[in-house]
Amino acid sequence: MKKLLSAMAAVSLMANAAVAAEVESKAGAKIVAPLQISNVSALYFGTVAPSLTADDSVVVSPAGAKTCGAELTCLTDDHTAAKFEVTGEADASYTIDLPNTIQIANGNGASMTVDGFTGSKSNGTLASGADDFTVGGTLAVAANQAAGDYTGAFTVAVEYQ
Repeated sequence: MKKLLSAMAAVSLMANAAVAAEVESKAGAKIVAPLQISNVSALYFGTVAPSLTADDSVVVSPAGAKTCGAELTCLTDDHTAAKFEVTGEADASYTIDLPNTIQIANGNGASMTVDGFTGSKSNGTLASGADDFTVGGTLAVAANQAAGDYTGAFTVAVEYQ
C-alpha cells in the first residue's frame, strides 16, 4: 500500500510539472527629447490715445497686423504679435493652449483686459525638432483710460500629441 501511495504521489507531481511553463519577456521604453517652449517676442499693442467718452479696442493679429478701433487713436506702428519657439523630438506633433483673459496694469492701480488670444496655429509638427508660432490678442481700452505703461504676462502651453 505504501508503494501504491508513493507511486500516486510521483504521478501527481509529474502531472503538475507537465502543465507548468515559463517564458521570458523583454521590457523597454523610448525616451523622447523634452518638449520646450521659449518666448521670442512679446505681444505689444503700441501707443494708444483713448477716447474721452467711449470704450474701444485694439487688435493685433497673429500675423502682426494691428486694427485700431474707431474711438481710439493709435499713435505708433511698433506693435508686435508674440512669437514662440518650440523644440523637442524631431517630427513629433504638439498642441498649443492659449489663455482666455489676462489683465495688464500700469502700476498705479489702473488696468486693462487682454482677451481674444489667437494663435497662428492650434497645433504643430517639430520638423527637424523645432517649430514656431505667433499669438495675437485684443486689448480693451476704456473711455478716458489712465495714462501709463501697462504690462502683464500670459502663459502659453504646448503638449505632445
